Amino acid sequence: MVDGATKITVQLSDGRTYTPVSVKTDPTTDLAVLKIDAGKLQALKIAGSKPRVGDWVLAVGNALGMGIGVKDGIISRIGVNVQVSQTETYDDLIETNAAINPGNSGGPLLNLAGEVVGITSLKISTSGVEGMGYAININDAMPVIQRLSR
Repeated sequence: MVDGATKITVQLSDGRTYTPVSVKTDPTTDLAVLKIDAGKLQALKIAGSKPRVGDWVLAVGNALGMGIGVKDGIISRIGVNVQVSQTETYDDLIETNAAINPGNSGGPLLNLAGEVVGITSLKISTSGVEGMGYAININDAMPVIQRLSR
């Protein structure tokens, strides 16, 4: 989402906006870590248990730039591989029917305890297809996030 961007702005849920002081990306996983000078912010908790098919989840993001919002759904499948091009496949994704739209990508996928189980990443947007959004499993994302945060 940020690779090649000419201007990046981070907006917090209270409306404050920041320009990142550093941006680090991992093209393989399509993850990015943006550092902002916003003082002390409270971090979300990482889920201690693995997500299961049928678990309720919440996708948080700024869909279509209309402000921070939440969409609910369930986990439909786990360990899904999605081919996004002839040479690129995302592995071990969480499939959800929670709506994932432009602006949600990169936001947290939360369980009902408010813990992060994934990072929303993509959706299938072919005619006749509904409710097929995907998130990177947080257990796969954390080592990348930790590496980028150094």
